[in-house]
Amino acid sequence: MTLSRPRLSAPLRPPAPEDPSPTARARPKRAEVVGALLGAAFALGLCAYAAAGFADAPWQAVAAAALAIAACSCAPLARGRLPERGRRAAGAARPFAVALAVPAGFYLLERPWNDGLFAMDPYYAAANLCVLALLFAVVYFAGQRSRASVAAFLAACLAAGVANHFVIAFKGQPIVPADLFALSTAASVGSGYTFALDARLLEALAAFAACCAVLAFLPKVPATPRRVAANAVCALAVAGCFGWWMGSYDIEEAYACPVDVWGVKESYAERGSALCFLKRVQDLSPAEPDGYAAAAADELLARHADAVLEDGADRPSAPTVIAVMNETFADLSRYPGLADTDARPAYYHDIAASALEAGDAYVSALGGGTCNSEFEFLTGSSMGYLGGGVYPYVLYDLDGSESLVSYFSSLGYATHAVHPAESANWRRDRVYGQLGFDDFADGRAFSEADTLRGLATDRATYDHVLDLLAADEGPQFVFDVTIQNHGGYDVGGIAEEDAVSVPLADGLASSELDEYASCIRQADRDLAYLVERLDALERPVVLCFFGDHQPGFSDWLFEVTYGAQADEMGLDAVQERYTVPYLIWANEAARENGAQAPERGGESMGARSSLNYLGAKVVEAAGLPTTSYQRFLLAASESVPAVNLNGYLAADGVWRWFGEEGDGEAVDTLRSYAIVQYDNLFNKEARSAFWGRAAGA
Repeated sequence: MTLSRPRLSAPLRPPAPEDPSPTARARPKRAEVVGALLGAAFALGLCAYAAAGFADAPWQAVAAAALAIAACSCAPLARGRLPERGRRAAGAARPFAVALAVPAGFYLLERPWNDGLFAMDPYYAAANLCVLALLFAVVYFAGQRSRASVAAFLAACLAAGVANHFVIAFKGQPIVPADLFALSTAASVGSGYTFALDARLLEALAAFAACCAVLAFLPKVPATPRRVAANAVCALAVAGCFGWWMGSYDIEEAYACPVDVWGVKESYAERGSALCFLKRVQDLSPAEPDGYAAAAADELLARHADAVLEDGADRPSAPTVIAVMNETFADLSRYPGLADTDARPAYYHDIAASALEAGDAYVSALGGGTCNSEFEFLTGSSMGYLGGGVYPYVLYDLDGSESLVSYFSSLGYATHAVHPAESANWRRDRVYGQLGFDDFADGRAFSEADTLRGLATDRATYDHVLDLLAADEGPQFVFDVTIQNHGGYDVGGIAEEDAVSVPLADGLASSELDEYASCIRQADRDLAYLVERLDALERPVVLCFFGDHQPGFSDWLFEVTYGAQADEMGLDAVQERYTVPYLIWANEAARENGAQAPERGGESMGARSSLNYLGAKVVEAAGLPTTSYQRFLLAASESVPAVNLNGYLAADGVWRWFGEEGDGEAVDTLRSYAIVQYDNLFNKEARSAFWGRAAGA
């Protein structure tokens, strides 16, 4: 019998995987579906927002933007249908697409607000692109070269551009670095403005959606431990290079990039917001003025140490001093063609006619920046020495600086601050304590107060001040910062019986101007109410009343009424938008007690001054003993009657830029002022005995 070898069966092999079917390959991922739904919802919300009246663009532009956003958000759903050749092409194009994020970011940053984007000098466009390229590199490598990091960079550029658009619309000036320290303040007051979309904003939103759609088709970069470490090192290296560059080069000198303090918007538009913003960052740290030394400041103050105010210490009783900084209170009837309109605060002018001193004060804020007006008034400092885009309340420690608050406290006065809004706005909850106020009545004290346009009325704060006086017969210093007239002025919050209309030339009209004038009319009435109540008191009271700045639309109003832009007409024209009324008034009891008009030879009516001098003027008018610092300020005001962020007014009545050749005495005064101010704000550990010394106190 023959044996045969058993036949071995072939080993079983796993079946070869089948090629994915077109249907399986085209199935979108959950994230893509969610993104498409969110994009469609955003597009519908955009249409609803515009339909509610929050759009300054034609409906065709809104519809086109909404369709573009919806289409771009749905585009990634087709990514699964992309053939293999298309995927390879997307991978090859990835470096070029990523590089295009820099010019795309530049476009998103500038387009929402910059009318002159396409006319920008190529040199400045290239400089801004270089800056953005460095910032993008940091974000890109820190984000592990992911698509999300590119989208985050583009989103940040868009957010900055949109924010600039609205800040310029509301304040007339673009964002500056110090604004970033005051985001809570901006959020607190933002409800009073209307955020309307225009064609450029819609265009930028659609462009951002298109960029994100393109990013969705780019392949991912695998993350390995080696790559993660390498990307992190690259991010740190680029960030270090950026920091070294910022610290080593003065942007203004190295790149011919000055930022005009009175034309910040124009500077940003001509030279690019990235470069100008970084220039403003470099300006945040104040440098010692030329010739500064603590001994030099002591010498300047010593010259005024022996000047004793006549009868300053022989008063039968010290007067209570009330300072009212009225939100956005301005006399717009000073503009051509508005003299006989309801833009004129009639009661203010009646009261000013009988005041100890009244006139125009030149401020360093426009459309916003209330805290800087407070800072100048309370500390006697000028923003002219600190530069634009600086908010001392949020940047500096004011503890130990001489101020009106510390002055009145040294005389035994009770000191009160009043502001019917969030206490954290402009860090007042901290700054008022640093300055030395005994207490601070913020918005919580006015929760039941009457309102106008949703804001506590001026009269409500005046009643609070009167209650303070009724509760304490001793001398008090009260600083009342009102909020009733705060922008915006297009919310329609004025009752018909309280509304006024201000006609413009050629039949023009502005609802914004009309609402503002209606607010000022009510503020004017409330001022008359306060003066009437104070005049009836038997105790001596001195009142200082002034506005903090003009409304942001005064840029537009100037151009309409003058027929030209202010910066085309010189510094005198520029200062028109930085002018607010002020007065120093005393009731009959205070006048009998020694309050009087100034005797320095200046005009008491129709005077021109600035807020940095106003506190010393109030002390002098009240007949109180003055400090060496206050006497220094009063002496400085004779050769330089007014100084603000834009320039200075010399005794010859001519406005000059800082650094411009002119009156030698004025230049010497400004140099001395810079030294004394720096010593007050930044030299607190070696404070001279001359600080805080009141003659006759």
